[in-house]
Amino acid sequence: MTRSMLLIAAAVAAAGCSKPAPPTLTPQNVTVNGVDPSGLALTITVSATNPNSADLTVSDVSSHVVIDKHDVGTVTVPQSMTLPAGKTTKIDVPVKVSWSDATLLAQLAASNAPVPYSVDGTLDLGGSLLHVGVPFHLDGSITHQQIVGAVIHSMPMLPR
Repeated sequence: MTRSMLLIAAAVAAAGCSKPAPPTLTPQNVTVNGVDPSGLALTITVSATNPNSADLTVSDVSSHVVIDKHDVGTVTVPQSMTLPAGKTTKIDVPVKVSWSDATLLAQLAASNAPVPYSVDGTLDLGGSLLHVGVPFHLDGSITHQQIVGAVIHSMPMLPR
């Protein structure tokens, strides 16, 4: 083999072994599915674009939820799916967080205003050979009516 052919072969081999690029995540929205005495149910929607020529595997989605500056916890949802090569995929992640403090719900209802929240999350990709977390962030608010409804449903039934 000539020297130039060896250089070309080495370049092709190096290109074939290149590390995959992480997908780009575009947060779409957070839907509040329910507010009740036990906690908050959300659906987080993100679009993930895989720029690689090979499929990537999503293993988990972690979401850290803060409601009106109160940390309500982190939830990790197993989300086994494939991000096809060169495509954008919509990902819906159901998240259920429990109230760590029951008095928080009453405090939020007393505010008489929409309640802001934020979700900071990570989409985990890969397996044993490659593992990377891709971050995302979303903001939204819970209506005052949803909070009041949860408070009302948390009260024991009064005898009639």
